[in-house]
Amino acid sequence: MAKVSVNLDDDFDSDEAATKVRELAAPLPSVSKAKSAALKDAPRVQFSFTNVPKPIKDAFDQEAERRGLSKKELLYECLRSGGIEIPDADEIDGRRR
Repeated sequence: MAKVSVNLDDDFDSDEAATKVRELAAPLPSVSKAKSAALKDAPRVQFSFTNVPKPIKDAFDQEAERRGLSKKELLYECLRSGGIEIPDADEIDGRRR
């Protein structure tokens, strides 16, 4: 196994080349990634409705199945069509942090 040598006495703050490399390697800010990261890390809460008529729930379930979506993904689609800006489900899935 290769050995790594570290000298803790180095002062890279005054080294112009090290500062330039650090600036070039810094990630660029991304508004969309910041928004999806904020949604991924947001606390999770229960989201439910009062009782609805069974035919409406059945129609919702059938539409989700017809589109090949989960019920949550279909809800997101409905909210998007209503004008609420929600990223794609895979971008905000908290399991993929």
